[in-house]
Parts: sequence; C-alpha cells; structure tokens
Amino acid sequence: MGIVAVGLIVPALVRLLPLSEPILEVDTAPVRLIGGTPAEAPLTASGYVVAQRQASVASKGTGRLEYLGIAIGSRVKAGEVIARIEQADMLALQRQARARLEVAHATLENARAELQDARLAYDRAKALLPDQFISQSEFDVAANRLRKAEASVRSASAAIAAAEADVLTADVMVENTKIRAPFDGIVLKKFAEVGEIVAPMAGATNARGAVALIGDLKTLAVEVDISESAITKVAPGQPADIILDAVPSTRYRGAVEQIVPTADRSKGTVLAKIRFLELDDRVLPEMSAKVSFLPSAKPDATPSRQFVVPTASLVRRGDRTVLYVLDHDVAREILVEEVGQQGRDSDVRGDLTVTARVILAPPPSLADGAPVRARAAQ
Repeated sequence: MGIVAVGLIVPALVRLLPLSEPILEVDTAPVRLIGGTPAEAPLTASGYVVAQRQASVASKGTGRLEYLGIAIGSRVKAGEVIARIEQADMLALQRQARARLEVAHATLENARAELQDARLAYDRAKALLPDQFISQSEFDVAANRLRKAEASVRSASAAIAAAEADVLTADVMVENTKIRAPFDGIVLKKFAEVGEIVAPMAGATNARGAVALIGDLKTLAVEVDISESAITKVAPGQPADIILDAVPSTRYRGAVEQIVPTADRSKGTVLAKIRFLELDDRVLPEMSAKVSFLPSAKPDATPSRQFVVPTASLVRRGDRTVLYVLDHDVAREILVEEVGQQGRDSDVRGDLTVTARVILAPPPSLADGAPVRARAAQ
C-alpha cells in the first residue's frame, strides 16, 4: 500500500509544482529614424548620480556624543532623533528653572491673599471714616497697604513670566542636545562616533562639525559636464536615456531638470542635471552614469514618425502589425504601420524612439510584458 501511495503522489506533485522556465534570450537590432541620424543620440555625456537634497547634520550645542542611533545606509524619518550629546548639565538647568517657576507661582498666591486682606481692610476703613470712627491716619495706612498689595501681585506676575521664559530657554537647550533628521532619507556618510566631541562650528581640532550626511533618494539626479560648444544641444525638459555602469543592461528614462547658469573656466564645461523619471533600488548615489540626450519633440511634428526596422522584427497579431522592443529586460509590444519595404528592412510609423532596440524574429508565444534577455554578443 505504501508503494502504491508513493507512486500516485509523486506524479501529482510533479504536475502541481511550477517549473522554473529559463528567461527567453532574444536577438535585438537598433532602429533608424528616416531623415535623421541612426540609433545614436545627438549628444552623450558622462557623470555621477547625486542626491539633490542632502544635508550634513550637526549639533546646535557643544558636547560629547553619548548616543548614536544610525549607521551608513540607515533610513531615517523627518524629526527622528539620530544622535544625542551629553545633557546632564542641561537637565539640571531645566529642573532649576522649573523649580523657580514653582516658587514664583507660590509667591503670586501669597500676594493675592495679601491683596484680598488689604482690600477688605481698606473697605472697612473707608466706611468708618465719614463717621469719625477711625482717624485719617488709620485710613491712610489701610490705603497704602492696599497699594503695596497690588504692586506685590504685579511683581509676582512678572516674576512668573520671567520664570516661564527661563524654563523655555532650558527646554531649548535640552532640545539642542538632540540631533534630529531634517527630512526622510538615508544615511550616506557618518562622521562621528560615540565619545567624540561635536560642536556647531568644529572650532577645536578634536571636535567634529557634523555627525552624518543624509540624502533624499527621491531626489537623485545625474550631474554631467557638457562642453561649452555643445551646450546649445541641451535644453530644460529635454528627454534623455540614462545608463548606469553598474547596470549596463537597463535604460532609465530621464529629463533635463536644470542647466546651471555658469561655466567652469578651467574645464570649459557647463553642469547639467538630469532627473530620473523612474527609479529602483539599484540606483545609488555616486554611481557613474552615461546620459544620451534625445531630440525634443517639436509641437508641429506628427505624433508618428517614420523609422526603418528589420522586416524580421514585424509580426502579425490578427489584423494588426506589431513589433517588440526590449525595455528593461521586458518585451514591450508596439503597434506600427508598415508603409514600405526595402530588401530586409521595412519603413514603419509608430510610437518608437531612436534609442529603441527591436526584438528580431519574436516567437508566437511572446506577449507584452514577458521577461526577456538580450543574447550575449559572440
């Protein structure tokens, strides 16, 4: 019975368990824009990935670092305490200020009680004076006592305001011992360790000016130097393709965010910043990158330009003519219109770019979004 059960279970498991199919390897070819340059972009430049929003976080007070809650690569939230300097002396000043505030409140209560007693005595003296039950001097004593009591209440109230200001100052001094993250980000560098002296200006030779460098990875951009003679080929908002040296098989879409309005006279270049339109965890600060600047679409241009592609890349899907392009190791289906054929090439119109690479001889089973990999060149 046991052998029979095993014989029935094994085939069932084989049918149920998913098989890991290898990723399809495909051959690709570039496209050519009719009337334009072939697949090369008009301008390329090299640079580095830089977080546009980053800050060297330092302490507002001077002291020895007693707590450090971050490491390189740690993710932090805005307002989170990432470090703290010694605060025992500040806490003592804070307790002292709060104690003086309590004394001021007690003094005010005592002054108010004295004022109430002085007011009652004055009212009695005022009522007895017309009938000559008390002398004028006794009435003057009651009046002066009332004025002194009123002045004591005002003095006690002012003392409370001063004590509250002292408490606020002490609270700020205690808060200054805490080092908080200014925004959501990731720790790029760490400059101090527990036990070291940190100071706002780092005036001493053994003091650290900053504790950590924090960057916002949502603001990553590629900074490239462009020759002065070629800067007219680049404009803000112009589309671009970004290829990281660490991930050469992936193209990231980008756009020119800023052209810095000054040149570097020593290198004869102008700095341009290209932001990422799409990001993933593989993009890290200080990575080297290559940027290909694409021609901007003109307002009066037709939406479908004419390209030359290998005829072997075209396939029929019902009554449609489509081709597949390699996009981040994924096959993307593009609807095209074949308008002519010349030998092994075809003229097509469709939503293509001059940097696209079409898949040659796509198999019938290939679908939009299927994972593929470019075949390694032999």
